[in-house]
Amino acid sequence: MTTSYSLNNDSQAAKVLNELYAEAEKQRSGAGNRLTAEAGAVLTPLERFTALKHRYMPIDRPFGNLMYSLLRASQAKTIVEFGTSFGISTIFLAAAARDNGFGKVITTEFIAEKAERARENLTRAGLVDWVEFRVGDALQTLSDPLPGPVDFLFLDGEKSLYLDMVRRVEPQMATGCLIASDNTDHQGAEPYLQYMRDPQQGYVSTPILTQGGPKAHSGHEISFRL
Repeated sequence: MTTSYSLNNDSQAAKVLNELYAEAEKQRSGAGNRLTAEAGAVLTPLERFTALKHRYMPIDRPFGNLMYSLLRASQAKTIVEFGTSFGISTIFLAAAARDNGFGKVITTEFIAEKAERARENLTRAGLVDWVEFRVGDALQTLSDPLPGPVDFLFLDGEKSLYLDMVRRVEPQMATGCLIASDNTDHQGAEPYLQYMRDPQQGYVSTPILTQGGPKAHSGHEISFRL
């Protein structure tokens, strides 16, 4: 089988990723794009994400490459993403599905405007046919039927909801499902990490750091469903 290798530097997917990362960096360096710590502390998660609906919050490129590699190696078919944003992470996931030659990414985004931008970016990357977009509260949208047992779950939304998301998807997880979670060094992820690292819950879970992006390093968790 001939594959398209969507993340090669000369591929359309790679070009769109480069554009989006450049836009994210330009935005990050500009003035007036951040909530102050004081303002952020008094907002609910919904209010905070709504206030930041125009802001890029991308995964770092090394972690995207890691997820692409894990998906290619595991041959995952049903891939679920919590937190589409503008679709940068979705490009990594959908590229792996296309290069494997099968599979579907079911991605969820609370803000309809961001989901539409993500759809446009996935279309430009030539990957939109590999993605199903669900808009709204992920705990509700993921109650709808999925195309098959979940082989890969990516968590990149509100950290305090990570544990709820895992519990929502657990009944549909395949044995051997991989769970990749971003920014697990952020406040709110502690209950999730305690759960995933408890052997009684049926996971083998490992923290990792990647270098890249605006921070010196980013914290993640990779977990395997026994």
